[in-house]
Amino acid sequence: MSKSSIRKCLTLLGTLLFATGLAFIIIKEFIPYRTISIIGMIAGIILILISNLYREKRSGD
Repeated sequence: MSKSSIRKCLTLLGTLLFATGLAFIIIKEFIPYRTISIIGMIAGIILILISNLYREKRSGD
């Protein structure tokens, strides 16, 4: 796998985890799962930050 495809996968997975955690916080029926949703949001943010490490350098052209 190339760096760009790894970066895209990590970004997508991080975005999905963050969105799921946010949805669990917003929906009132999932109040017992609040700690799981916060952990999911933090994991999503961490994955998005890690995906920045796989950024390819731009050419000087």
